[in-house]
Amino acid sequence: MPAISSQLRKAVEYATLHKHFQQFFKVVPAVTDELIAEAQRIRHNVYCEELGWEPEKKDGRERDEYDPHAIHCLLRSQSRDMFIGCIRLVLPTEKGVDLHLPMQNSCGDKLYPGHPDPVSMANREVAEVWRLAIIKEFRRRRQDQGRNIPFPEEKQALSDRRKFPYIPVALYLGMMELASQNNINTLYFMTEPLLARHFSRLGGDLQLVGEGVEHRGLRKPYLMDVNQVRRKASFALKPLIKVIRNDIEHYKKLKEKNQPIPFMEDGKLKDFRDF
Repeated sequence: MPAISSQLRKAVEYATLHKHFQQFFKVVPAVTDELIAEAQRIRHNVYCEELGWEPEKKDGRERDEYDPHAIHCLLRSQSRDMFIGCIRLVLPTEKGVDLHLPMQNSCGDKLYPGHPDPVSMANREVAEVWRLAIIKEFRRRRQDQGRNIPFPEEKQALSDRRKFPYIPVALYLGMMELASQNNINTLYFMTEPLLARHFSRLGGDLQLVGEGVEHRGLRKPYLMDVNQVRRKASFALKPLIKVIRNDIEHYKKLKEKNQPIPFMEDGKLKDFRDF
């Protein structure tokens, strides 16, 4: 009987996952230069100051050559009234006479033949999800200090709502929605196998497209078919996808109609922090 109760409790928690997310978080597309700058500040805080993976910059913003060719997205904590994570979608960029994605630098000949597909690259139907960063206060476990993105095991309860355990998934779903709105159906990304397995169990159905490489820990390259994920998403994931889609459309409409964005004033963030 206790086992049945535990399974029932978990089923209820997964079924209401989107409600918990909606209560505590908002996915915000970076529709202004200041929001892009905030994403770069979060990246600097995580990648430069905390993990030491990139050199620190005087202006506190981590930037690279891919930023001008990227679509940025942020995650905002409602209870803390602050941005806590970011991710970006890197579009194919010219490198010599060819188009190029960041993972081609990381993986080299470890990528399986045909990836990335040159025709899809030329048609701008493919992009890479990259630079996922979450501030340390919203990581789940003390032993995960020094790692960028921890991810929960199945046995972990969803009781800690402030540290919502699907923050990485929510950011990936945000990128998926932005990709769909830009007619991009194929997304590549480098990630830890644990995250990929868990995302697949939720209905993400990721495809391995190369061998693992050592890149600040073991990373493997995966492909996500956006339309397929939307069709095959699990009962827990579909409502969450809808919530995130509504968030993104809301903020994009505010920008398009030149209406005030709640957490901004005169083009600046009301809660600007120099981490």
